[in-house]
Amino acid sequence: MNIIEELERNIDQLLRKPDDAQILNDIGVLLYQLEDWKNAEMYFHRAWELDPVNKDILYNYGLLLYLQFRWQEAINIFEHYLELHPDDMEVIEKMGDSYYQLGEYESAAEMYGQLRRIRKEDI
Repeated sequence: MNIIEELERNIDQLLRKPDDAQILNDIGVLLYQLEDWKNAEMYFHRAWELDPVNKDILYNYGLLLYLQFRWQEAINIFEHYLELHPDDMEVIEKMGDSYYQLGEYESAAEMYGQLRRIRKEDI
């Protein structure tokens, strides 16, 4: 099944279950893969409103913002993510990078320090 067919299938499901956060997230992922970031964001945002503690939704939404260089917005979503999953090294690194891009070097250093501590614990 190609992306368009998968998107059509998910939209059909969404028509039956308009408040299903997982379907909204899945549509967002497919739109992201099609590089339709504006609409992907709309679906991720709605999914987040419906299920603000879903790991996949938070990650996908934050990543989309991060890849668009929307650093502060990405930080806001990643903060929610890290409240639930504080040891996710990839998200900690992306959050540190976002702070760095904003010129918030102290906050970036804190995130990178947290990343080093987690890596040391894994050794």
